[in-house]
Amino acid sequence: MAEAIAYPVASNLLSKLGECLFAPIGRQFGYVLRYKSNAEALENAVNELKTTQERVEHSVDEAVHNGKPIHKDVENWLKSVKEETEKADNLLNCNRSAKHACFHGWLPNPMVRYPIGKKVKKMTQVIQGLHDKSKNIISQKVFYENTPIGIVTATTSATRSVLKKEDVLKSRASITDDVMKAIADDKMRVIGVYGPGGVGKSTLMEDIARRVKEEKLFDVVVMTNVSRNLYLIKIQGEIAHALGLNLPNQDTASGRADILWSRLEKDSEKKILIILDNLWTKLELKEVGIPCGYDNKVRGCKLLLMSRYRDVLYIEMASDLEFRLMELEQVEARILFERTVGDKVNYPQFESLVDKVVKNCGGLPLLIVSVAKRLKRGDLPEWRVASTNIEGSDAKSIVELHYNDLKDERIKSLFLVCALDSGRPHMRDTLVYCMGLGLYKRFSKTIEDARDRLIMDLHCLQDYSLLLGSDDLQWLSMHDLFVDVAISMHDKFIDTEWKVLVGRKDFGFKEWSKNDLKKCTGMSFYYIGIDELPKKLDCPNMRILLLFEHGRFLKVPESFFESMKKLQVLDLTGLSFTSLPSSMEFLENLTSLCLDDCHLEDVSALGKLKGLQFLSFLSSTIARLPKEMGELTKLRFLDLRRCTKLTVIEPGVFESLVNLEELYMQRSFDQWEAENKTPRSNASLAEFRNMKKLSTLDIAIPCLASLSRDLPFGNLSKHVILIGGVWNWPYEYEKSRTLKLKLDSGNLLHEEWVQRCLQKTQDLHLAGLQDNHSIHDLCFEGFSELNYLYVQKSPSLHYVVHSTKDIRCTAFTRLELLFLENLNNLEKICHGRLALESFSKLKTVKLDSCGEIKYLFPSSMMGIFLQLENIGISSCHLIKQIVVDAEADEDGDEIDVDPKVKSCNLRWLTLRNLPEMTSFYKIMDHSVVLFDRQQLIQLQNLEAITIEKCQLIREVFDLEELTTSLNVEILCRLTRLTLRGLPNLERIWNKNPRRALCFQNLKALEVQHCENLRFLFSSSMAKALVHIKEIKIASCVLMEEIMYVQEEELEEATTTNTFEFPLLTSLSLEELPNLKTFFYGKYTIQCPSLTRLTISGCPKMMTFASFEGRQQSMTANTGLQAFGRINSSSSLLGFFNEKVSICSIYLLIILLVLVSEAI
Repeated sequence: MAEAIAYPVASNLLSKLGECLFAPIGRQFGYVLRYKSNAEALENAVNELKTTQERVEHSVDEAVHNGKPIHKDVENWLKSVKEETEKADNLLNCNRSAKHACFHGWLPNPMVRYPIGKKVKKMTQVIQGLHDKSKNIISQKVFYENTPIGIVTATTSATRSVLKKEDVLKSRASITDDVMKAIADDKMRVIGVYGPGGVGKSTLMEDIARRVKEEKLFDVVVMTNVSRNLYLIKIQGEIAHALGLNLPNQDTASGRADILWSRLEKDSEKKILIILDNLWTKLELKEVGIPCGYDNKVRGCKLLLMSRYRDVLYIEMASDLEFRLMELEQVEARILFERTVGDKVNYPQFESLVDKVVKNCGGLPLLIVSVAKRLKRGDLPEWRVASTNIEGSDAKSIVELHYNDLKDERIKSLFLVCALDSGRPHMRDTLVYCMGLGLYKRFSKTIEDARDRLIMDLHCLQDYSLLLGSDDLQWLSMHDLFVDVAISMHDKFIDTEWKVLVGRKDFGFKEWSKNDLKKCTGMSFYYIGIDELPKKLDCPNMRILLLFEHGRFLKVPESFFESMKKLQVLDLTGLSFTSLPSSMEFLENLTSLCLDDCHLEDVSALGKLKGLQFLSFLSSTIARLPKEMGELTKLRFLDLRRCTKLTVIEPGVFESLVNLEELYMQRSFDQWEAENKTPRSNASLAEFRNMKKLSTLDIAIPCLASLSRDLPFGNLSKHVILIGGVWNWPYEYEKSRTLKLKLDSGNLLHEEWVQRCLQKTQDLHLAGLQDNHSIHDLCFEGFSELNYLYVQKSPSLHYVVHSTKDIRCTAFTRLELLFLENLNNLEKICHGRLALESFSKLKTVKLDSCGEIKYLFPSSMMGIFLQLENIGISSCHLIKQIVVDAEADEDGDEIDVDPKVKSCNLRWLTLRNLPEMTSFYKIMDHSVVLFDRQQLIQLQNLEAITIEKCQLIREVFDLEELTTSLNVEILCRLTRLTLRGLPNLERIWNKNPRRALCFQNLKALEVQHCENLRFLFSSSMAKALVHIKEIKIASCVLMEEIMYVQEEELEEATTTNTFEFPLLTSLSLEELPNLKTFFYGKYTIQCPSLTRLTISGCPKMMTFASFEGRQQSMTANTGLQAFGRINSSSSLLGFFNEKVSICSIYLLIILLVLVSEAI
């Protein structure tokens, strides 16, 4: 019996013993026996992870180039991948070089295999873990959007006012202050401003919006122009854009309104100001998506409304308070007039006429400025007419005067066309309309010639005050008063008379007589919500028809166009067509056709419009361009941008477009077939050979195999060409000639058209360079036009420029930006001797992950460095200095010196993840101070410095020996200083020279993860920081005090000594386990502007400022906590004693103190 019991017990014990002893032993033997298979598994895992890494990096690169910030987890993942794959590669290399066998190869060598095999197994798990994390990263965007324009943050900077504060007219300053007070009053929900057209309501709105953002009265500020033609989709879009909300392409405005309503209600805790300008009638807030009650009273937001009519504000929109913006009194009107006219008002022959001219303008700033601009170049008779023409004080007369001053009938007609297009036309649309109408027939040898003339004419309209001024002519603007006058004119228009009809809400086809329709030469409907079109529109004299809708349900009857044989321009935007109306075949004179933002299925009927020269499908859902399109042999302009569904262009279509000059295919068709494929079902690039007139092209060619030889792209005057499947389309281009090349081989660079494009390209992106040691050598004739250069993932590249010692090379004479990324073997930017003109325009240099480079420039190339404005270097693990002494440059690289260049223009400096970085400029004592005293004097233009993860840096600024002169200025323009991840940093600045001006404009200071830093700044340095607004210190484990009061000052201090930070609004102290106080000593501290204070993870901080000396505090009982958590006014007052002066502490301070619970 005993044996029966003992046996299973012993068996169980032995089994457990085997598990404990033999299983681990088996694992250890496994490292030796499965050594080879484990190494292969690791190698496969690393290769798979690198493929995923490359894919993520492509997305990151494109996002960075487009100015998008990258998610932190993506950056951390890429960093981990880079570090761990390097470790894995080193481990695998050890594996290959190790002696794996012993006993003449008969047995595996356990002494070698065991340690490597164990590391291989663990590394495989690490690599697999990173690969698992990648699935979540790949499935989402790697970037996030910049702060939306309507969101007000602590760092939001409002646009500057055009006028200085002292130049603002008193009446305008007064009403601005009144409106600002009303906006700040919590009892007021809806405030309105009204006044006649031209009195300056929109200008007032812009000024108020600027001030609201500047003073940070609201968390969100949204502005939109409602306009006479109420277009809900546009209003909703502008509000959504300001909120950073992406509205889906809903077919109905109500669907978008629901989304907006939900978002605004969700943000109800935030203070939101919505400014609605140019209200003509009641706006149903519910239809827009602005939360409101049944009575149309806004809820949860505040509204600022602008209208010509008080009734609209008071009755229709239920405003709480209205302000009338009055016409200017004579004195102020004259001041405004004199500012515009200039010294001419003091000329004897004009002086007596000034008051009469000003009086005739009726106190309307719009007319005052308009007349003043005209008279600025006018002679005495014009001044007399303006002074006596009392009846000409209205907008109609002023517009007609300016209009009649235009000498060219073409420019007059252009003004009328701009008015017909809602007074806010787009440059592209204006060109298409005017070319279709024949306005630029004399200048239409090429479209580019006509565009140049159009730009000159638009500037002329601005000079005559008929168009509102703007440097950007892409979007134009005309005042509503001028639009109304232009629409009502009956003047000569090309070869006919200008008689146009403009649809308004509830006023259109049914209200116009048959006679009006027959005489009509132009017609416009700008998003007014048409329910139904007449079956046939009898307009035999119609030349231009613009119909904009956003309802895909509106149908165009088959016979609609039968009586419009003279029609030359047709724009149908936002409609839906299964097939185009059959009556379009009657439009034999149609020259320009826009079918933008339309749903299109069958467009084969377009083949019958033989005279068509301008055709646009911008943002339309069209899947196929049929063979009938090839019959449009006169076509000169084709816009296929953002036709994301376009996958088929039938063979032969492009081949037939022999007169095509401009082709735009951004974010559109890219399914090119190889020339030799038979049979072909899609377009081939070889068809472009027939386009001898092609001058402008936007195109993507993802597959190099589809490229044809002898393409005519070398003749292009403007181009955006993307070759290789790694590029994305940016939203807009700064340069008109952009080329992006992903090279699988060097053969493409030998193509003549590629070389000619390289010569003319302004913005060049390169990836995958092979067997190329220097970028400059890629273009045989030199990059004579290049402004921006981006190079990435090209391991064969060693230099940007490589020249022999005997020849001075002239390179990149117009280059402004240089961006080098993932160039593992890059040694130098410049090698050899360069001519003076080389890099003479360079302003920005950015390097990322360039493995072999040790410095940016030698001192012999100081001329290049001195002109730089922006330097950014990250993850270049061998770089030690930005500039190195010429003696340290073994190759003797140099550039001719320009004696005129002496000062340093550097404004922004960013250094990240540079483990070998020791100093900005290599100095003799080999210290690890980033900036020495001499460099600080030279770097007077620096505005922002960011230093991250530079492990060797011990000190940032050396201020010693800068005490001799009263006029020494040190970084006087620096506004932002950011220091993160500097584990050996002992001091930011070693000493503040009392007689020097140091850092006096610094506004934001951030210090994080500087584990060796014991204090932030000295007391003498604190006195210099009079403009500091934000201070953030986090995760500095040894920091004991923020401000170190120097002993000599501590002894001199009296009870009246005060430190004041007059502009400090935000102070954050987080995760500082040894912080005890802001400072020690007898001083008091004043922060009158402080509105946000965060103290978190500071368990030893008993009081904000300590009376005790530093030594007394060190010997005090630090085991006691002053308080576990600030939760009462008494503990708050104990924390902020009489030494601390902070205004309105209970109202302005957000205080969070999280201290250790352990006592």
